[in-house]
Amino acid sequence: MANFGPERVYQEFEPATRWTSEPDAEILVADLPGFKKEQVKVAVTSTRKLRLTGERPTGGNKWIRFHQEIPVPLTVDIDSVSAMFKDYKLYIRHPKVKTETPQTKPPALVKPPVVTKPHDQHETKQGQGSKAATVKKPHGGKTEHDAQQKAGGVQRGKEELTGEPKGPLSSKDEEKDKVGAKWFEKYKEATGNVVKEAKSKRQLLCNLTASIVLVLLILLYARNAVSSSMVWNSEE
Repeated sequence: MANFGPERVYQEFEPATRWTSEPDAEILVADLPGFKKEQVKVAVTSTRKLRLTGERPTGGNKWIRFHQEIPVPLTVDIDSVSAMFKDYKLYIRHPKVKTETPQTKPPALVKPPVVTKPHDQHETKQGQGSKAATVKKPHGGKTEHDAQQKAGGVQRGKEELTGEPKGPLSSKDEEKDKVGAKWFEKYKEATGNVVKEAKSKRQLLCNLTASIVLVLLILLYARNAVSSSMVWNSEE
């Protein structure tokens, strides 16, 4: 028969645990003196508890072991749990759940109700009374005085349009007319002289141009005559 050795004798051990808090996580620290990393196991149960187990030999067939379940706070995320073993201590880090603070809308401003003052109503009634107290004109909207003013305005308009003199001319007006007639005659004579001088200059310019053209024609004819005589002499 095979000899499997002496049966193990276990000694139960309850490790000391404590929670420490950080701004973004809750950390569970368990003191495990004499244990190694490979001798410790960490698991999260479906009932939201942290299960810590481990065992190690103490000599001969004697062993020491522990089994402990610790509830996990509701403020942490159990899907992101991480563990680290260092210096006989087990550090289990539980990140906190990020909660979004609801944005509160500022309260809407309520406009105060408009209160009608009593004196406003009194002024409105007074305005209506003043409208009712207006004097009505006779039928047609025009009075006899208005018709006379309109007829006078039409007569004055006709006089201005026709331009008829209102009375005999004074001596001053006759002198002004005589002076104006003299200036007109002088202006007419001056312009007539200017026109005559322009015509004479134009005639002179035409005569000079004709003379120049005639001289050029004579010179051209003389040149052709000299050329033809020279040709005849060379042929002889």
